[in-house]
Amino acid sequence: METTTSQNNKAAFESLFNEYADVVYRLCLYKVSNKAVAEDLTQETFLRLWKMMSGGANIDKPKSYIFQIARNLIIDHYKSAKSLSLDSLQEDGFDPKSEEVAVDTLSDISLLRKTIESLEADYQEVVYLRYVEGYRVKEIAEMLDISENLAAVRINRAVNKLREKFT
Repeated sequence: METTTSQNNKAAFESLFNEYADVVYRLCLYKVSNKAVAEDLTQETFLRLWKMMSGGANIDKPKSYIFQIARNLIIDHYKSAKSLSLDSLQEDGFDPKSEEVAVDTLSDISLLRKTIESLEADYQEVVYLRYVEGYRVKEIAEMLDISENLAAVRINRAVNKLREKFT
């Protein structure tokens, strides 16, 4: 029979999973541009969270902890990733001819994404969380474990840098 502590850990984990799994998945997908890899990274993020929680670790800021795990896994993914050829992508089911999105739209999205990716990593994160995920400055500060002021400054500087690149 489960103890009250393990039941509380399970309930807390389920609550965190329900609240953040989709956001973590979208962050991973945005960063790696591969659904299967994003799913794996999301799963690994919550597996590591569960291991910590079930081991009795006290996590003071679970939101920050979850996003830190995800960011670290994304970094690890790129460190170990090997470049893929178009042939191997096609073997995995990618068909560039079957894409239905207009070429102009893809070009605009690609330009915007490359421009955002040219920013420093700290700026990329806050732009993504603010304008793609729609989080408020306070929530971004909590996720990144920084002050609200620093989060607001990073957002402002990132937006100014993007404006400079597009003018």
